[in-house]
Amino acid sequence: MTVKNPWQRLGSKLIYSNPWITVREDDVITPGGRPGIYGVVETRIATGVVALTEAGEIYLVGQYRYPVDEYSWEIPEGGSEVGEDPMVTAKRELREETGLEADSWEPLGGEIHLSNCFSSERGFLYLARGLHQGAAEPDHTEELQVQKTPFVECLAMVDRGEIKDSLTVIAVLRTARLLGMRSA
Repeated sequence: MTVKNPWQRLGSKLIYSNPWITVREDDVITPGGRPGIYGVVETRIATGVVALTEAGEIYLVGQYRYPVDEYSWEIPEGGSEVGEDPMVTAKRELREETGLEADSWEPLGGEIHLSNCFSSERGFLYLARGLHQGAAEPDHTEELQVQKTPFVECLAMVDRGEIKDSLTVIAVLRTARLLGMRSA
């Protein structure tokens, strides 16, 4: 189904930019015909990896998330470089954050929009199996803890609201469906 864009952009100006985000403000005509502004946060493509062991455990990465002022347990995640294939990003982030490499990679559904009311951020999720341990190389902005958690417990953490990160929630639920699992 094709739907015509009801917004009209009259102009756009850069408000702020750093290596991770760009903020722009667009002068628009709203769907109701009135002039207005729309602020948009542009980001790199986000990726997330469900690293699943043969024993049915998932690797979670714990880190403090500055914007929400909370500690967060998440799947290994990261942003793509400009023009980089999301699968390449996912493999790099898994290795950097956990030291793991995988023999088998499978997409977990298609593209997702992480907060499309104000952000252009798009995400891609993958299931990695056949894991091999190496040395982690976290980014200087990351102070990480890595733990293996039984997948069923991770699914329960999602259901209890203990895991709040959107990429992780979606990836865990998609993996549970793929594995034919239901929450307790």
